[in-house]
Amino acid sequence: MNINELAPLVLRRRGNMGVRAAAKEIGISPTTLTRIEKGHVPDVGTLNKLSEWLGEEPSKFTGVGDLQIAFKNKKAVPQATALALAELITQASRQFEEEVEARGH
Repeated sequence: MNINELAPLVLRRRGNMGVRAAAKEIGISPTTLTRIEKGHVPDVGTLNKLSEWLGEEPSKFTGVGDLQIAFKNKKAVPQATALALAELITQASRQFEEEVEARGH
C-alpha cells in the first residue's frame, strides 16, 4: 500500500455514512476528510487517526517501516527516495548509538 491508496480506502470504509458523521468518528474535521477523499495527503496526526479508523498501520501508507512520514500538498518524494532516506536515518542513528556506547555514556 502507499499514500495514493488512502483516499479510495477511506471512501470505501465511509460507504453511505455522511461526511460529518465519519469525520466525527475519526476525530477530524469534515473539511479535512473531504480533502483526503479528493486525494490530498494528510499530516502525520491525521494519518494516525485515519489509520486507526481503517484498522491499518500508518507505515502501510508511508512505505518507510515504523517511521511516520507524510507529505502535504502531494509533494511526496518517490518511494525509493523515502526508503533511502529512512535507511540513512537508521544508519546514522546506529552509528550515534555506537559512539555513545563507546564513550561509556
